Parts: sequence; structure tokens; C-alpha cells
Amino acid sequence: MRERARGAPVVAVVGRSGAGKTSLLEELLPALSARGLRVAALKHASHGFLADRPGKDSHRIYESGACAVALVSREQLAVFTRLADPEREPSLAAALAALPAGLDLVLAEGFSWEPVPRIVVLGAGEAPAPEQLTCGEVLSIVEGTPCPERRRAVFPKSLVEALARVLAARVEAAPPVRSAREPSTASPEACFP
Repeated sequence: MRERARGAPVVAVVGRSGAGKTSLLEELLPALSARGLRVAALKHASHGFLADRPGKDSHRIYESGACAVALVSREQLAVFTRLADPEREPSLAAALAALPAGLDLVLAEGFSWEPVPRIVVLGAGEAPAPEQLTCGEVLSIVEGTPCPERRRAVFPKSLVEALARVLAARVEAAPPVRSAREPSTASPEACFP
């Protein structure tokens, strides 16, 4: 079953740490936005992360035991949710459910074990790992050029534009999202691009 975020197709960007996944997203997101698409990024943080700053009111409230804390400003809304089982990785489906409605596409960095379409990012001279090729449809395998002075990989503009075209076409081909009141007449598999 292919995952979707409230109707938006999901494409994973997978590769080993340091291969250039984030660098590719940094170049791909503006190309997709320029096409008028609302794209969300979802990053798997395999080593954990600290989303709030110790000592801030929101952090103190969360540490006091709140099951969720929302931090709101004029420009951003962040919700920190305590997971029921912190020893278990949350599923991609659970992460997608936390995203807002109205998206055209979700690019998930990581999640190589999930059965979703993917772009495989390789480091220089690297071969893809088996799970990168077998867990979901491979849309493209790309290799960035190391750029030590920028401490990241860079990708040719023509490659980024080609990927943006492929992803935009995938969004176009996705069936329209039906309202919750409309009955489904298609099989579940027919609902996923």
C-alpha cells in the first residue's frame, strides 16, 4: 500500500547519511514551488532531535507532562506530541497524519523501509543498498557532486528540473481527493499513484 498525506502523493528521498538527500531537497523544493505546488517535507531523524529549547516556556510545559504542546507565532505553528511508545519508530503513516491538509506532494527524507515511490541519492561512486531498491518503486537514482567548500553535495540544474517535471506529472496524475462524505467506488490500490 502506498502512503498518502491527506490526498497528496508521497515520495521518499532515500540514501545513506551524507549522500546528499537534504541538499537535493534544498534544490528540488524551490523548483516544485515555482510550478505552483504546495510541497511538504518530512524528515526522519534517526538519531533523535531536540525540537524545543530547554528553559523556554513551551519546553517547560512539555517536560511537565503535557501529551502535546503547540508553539505558535505569526509565521509558524509547531506541535510537539509525546509518542505513546518512545522505544518504537513511528510509522510514516503516523507522521503523514500530522501534516496539514491541502498539500500537493510530500517529500519524505529517509523512510527507506516504507513501500513508497522513491528517489535514491548516492554518494560519489556508491552503489545503492538493497532496501533502497526493493521497498518501493524507484523513480530515479541520482548522484550528487561533492562540494567540500559548501559542505554538501550539489546536483546539476538539469537533473533537478527533470526530477521536478517527473514529480509534477505524478501530482497531475494523482486522482482527485474525494471528500469524506463521498463513498469510494475504487479499490484501495486504485487510489494511489
